[in-house]
Amino acid sequence: MFKKYFFSIFLILFFFILIYLSLNSNFRRNFFNLSIGFVNSYYSIVIQQNLANDITVIDSIKKVEEQIKFTDFLSNKSKNTFTDDIYGNLYLIEEFLNSDEEFEYFSKVIEKIIDKDPDIYDALIWKAKIMKHKNLDKKKIFQLIDNAIELSPARQIAYRFILDFSRETNDDENFKIYCSKYNNSILGGYMKKRQASLFKGSYLTRFALQIGNKIDNVYIMEGINLNQEELYTFTLLKEEDISKINILSNFLPGTLINIISIELINKDFNKILIPLKDIYISSNNSFFLEDQRIVKVINTSFEDEKIKIDFLKNYKNINEIRIKINFSKSNLTNKFKC
Repeated sequence: MFKKYFFSIFLILFFFILIYLSLNSNFRRNFFNLSIGFVNSYYSIVIQQNLANDITVIDSIKKVEEQIKFTDFLSNKSKNTFTDDIYGNLYLIEEFLNSDEEFEYFSKVIEKIIDKDPDIYDALIWKAKIMKHKNLDKKKIFQLIDNAIELSPARQIAYRFILDFSRETNDDENFKIYCSKYNNSILGGYMKKRQASLFKGSYLTRFALQIGNKIDNVYIMEGINLNQEELYTFTLLKEEDISKINILSNFLPGTLINIISIELINKDFNKILIPLKDIYISSNNSFFLEDQRIVKVINTSFEDEKIKIDFLKNYKNINEIRIKINFSKSNLTNKFKC
């Protein structure tokens, strides 16, 4: 009797869920998105464990094949928001490829994911890599990379590939061209899914100043200039007594932040130049390069960064903060300015 009631309740709940899914589009969308999220998390964990435990690379590639099939079944066969997770697994597996056989098998799986949308950044990079492996049209490879750079000029993956390719093919002219493009590109970036972030991705177009540690006392600076000293001025909404400030950012890895000077302006319009050698600066993720004159910081992470500046003294009635910074990029090779 109990089994009969249990089965009846199960059927009722099952049909209720089906009806609700069919009638409520928001619930249906959230339900499928959550399902795909669980699927992608499962495959990412399994692939990482396989690679860490010396299980064959082919087995990990097969897991990506399964992942593509599952996301196609749960969503659709065009690009969706979970394609990024699949590309993330492909980049991870690429580091473990050791033979032509593995790359050939790998290429076939890549072609399946490229079919979802052949014109996105990652798809263009992978098409160029496959063409290089097969010794196909050199001009087409450069065109694919140009298309990728046009989509996201500041992102590094395309430059790393094409600089190596230019050197391997003894193409010094293109090597110099792409070096210049990389060092001066500022638009585009890398979107990473986060629960909460001031920046919602890694870019080179904005940063912020936080007064003390108050979460609501943040001033956004839109727009930066690369490869030159620039004075960034923050006008405060009200006078503040300041002993600590934080520079908040989510710059791409490899970004150099050279802090040249910090100046405070008080209510009487007096300028107070902060001696950099007498303050204490640390960060969440970045590293510091020794220099007696300025503060040199190199960003190493895709995560939100906080450069914490302690003046070791309290300055009264401040209404403006001026920070002179030279933003630039670390080199991708050992060649000068590249």
